[in-house]
Amino acid sequence: MTMMSMIKGHTSVFQCIGDAYIKRDDQRFYYAYLLCIRAKTDLKALHKYLINRYNFNRLVCAKLLRKARMK
Repeated sequence: MTMMSMIKGHTSVFQCIGDAYIKRDDQRFYYAYLLCIRAKTDLKALHKYLINRYNFNRLVCAKLLRKARMK
């Protein structure tokens, strides 16, 4: 999966992460989250966006990241 195909159809990486979070798609969530880290995105801003839009929970985030790393 390329980074561009991952965000296809979304206007921002934040929306892509939110969509993957809602669908519990661990692989897409992991790649998008790493993309934000590589781009040196302010993760507090990302988490604030996800909390406001998608009822984000950091425990679920950690589980998704852990699950994707194990694959």
